[in-house]
Amino acid sequence: MASQDLSETAAWLLYFCWHDGTVALLVSGIALGYSAAKPGNRVLAVFATGLILGIGLLGLGAALLGNATLFSTPAPYAFNVIGAIAGAGILLDKRHA
Repeated sequence: MASQDLSETAAWLLYFCWHDGTVALLVSGIALGYSAAKPGNRVLAVFATGLILGIGLLGLGAALLGNATLFSTPAPYAFNVIGAIAGAGILLDKRHA
């Protein structure tokens, strides 16, 4: 927030986006945990996984199509790995077969 390189509007927008993403990922993690603990919540797991993969694909797309500098951050990698693990969990869950 103390950066002199960004306008006040840009700084606050980045601040908002950072915390907005934190909330989305926290809620997704809770949804995945709840889905794992309580059978019958596959739709919730699929929704949370889709959200995580969407964020991951956005990071990968921004790095590929926008600025390759993003490849030096976790953005193009971490969310896709987490989403792939969650997706594998959904596919391997025999309780819903």
